[in-house]
Amino acid sequence: MTTTTIGRELSQGESAPGFWRAQVVGWIFLAIVGYFIRLAVFGNAVAAFWLTVALEPLAFGLTSVAALWHGRLLARPRQPVLVLACAVVLCLAASGLLASIAYAINHLFLAGIRDIPGNQYWLGFIYYMGILSIWTLIYFGVSAELAARTERMQKMKAETRSLKLELEHLQLQVEPHFLFNSLNTIVAEIAERPAVAEEMTRRLAEYLRYSLDRRGRGLCRLEEDIEAAQAYIRIQALRFERKLECRCQIDPATLKIPIPHMTLQGLAENAIKHGMRGDHDRFTIYIRTRLQADALVIEVNNPGELQAPFDRVESNGGLGNLCRRLALRYPGRYEFSLDQRGDHTVAQIRVRGEPVPL
Repeated sequence: MTTTTIGRELSQGESAPGFWRAQVVGWIFLAIVGYFIRLAVFGNAVAAFWLTVALEPLAFGLTSVAALWHGRLLARPRQPVLVLACAVVLCLAASGLLASIAYAINHLFLAGIRDIPGNQYWLGFIYYMGILSIWTLIYFGVSAELAARTERMQKMKAETRSLKLELEHLQLQVEPHFLFNSLNTIVAEIAERPAVAEEMTRRLAEYLRYSLDRRGRGLCRLEEDIEAAQAYIRIQALRFERKLECRCQIDPATLKIPIPHMTLQGLAENAIKHGMRGDHDRFTIYIRTRLQADALVIEVNNPGELQAPFDRVESNGGLGNLCRRLALRYPGRYEFSLDQRGDHTVAQIRVRGEPVPL
């Protein structure tokens, strides 16, 4: 909570528990210390008691009013020089007032007070000037630290919000892209293979129902993402006269691990888009998951050859989208590779730790 927030809360009659707790405890402690200091200086317990009862509550009230005034001042454009000058003047005025009251109370107990001719007033003034100066320095120091902390938190919230919006934008790019491709495929099949187009429409409707049920969820369990990828491959299998199939080798320990939604579908879509360019009697996509040390490893293996080395930075397609989403969810904790292994292309994702909940 910043000084401005404290002041606004106090000025509006709202509670600022941290400020009041410190204020009350601090002045109770000063009252106890002040009593024993006065007892040692004046040697009169009654005078020390009445001085403490009269002065410490008044000092408590004065500093509370100063905090209220400071908060109202900060509600306007900041004027640090004016605030500092006012703080000095108020410390001097409050010290003079408290010292005058102390001097008056002292003379009610002259018979029992040690003789300190001419020094009672200035002794009180110096004492309270020191106390109020220390209070002011602590108040401004703590306020500055809280203001800096609040500013950092607001900056972090703004950055988190920005990343969340970017992630939502990336997520929105994924499903329309898939839907556009699927509808184009269905349109292409209507004239020559209406039965296939009808079945593809049915499967697409089932997939969209699945997707809508999970809309707004940036993360899902790995087993759910595998199911979504398989549904996507089943739709595409009709397009390629069922020579397209998917085989999974899943470590059961990985099924409940949360990952970004539609991660596997992006890999499957890339495998079909580029791998099916070749002449294959049967095109099989292999999905494998495993735990390796502290990392989750996901592999999608398919027949085909890479046309050129993959550069995730320059990729603006589905894989570029996927890499950016992984970077947001696993900052500094993910690896993506797309390699040629014999006559197969292997896409591998390796992530460590829990995804960031944006």
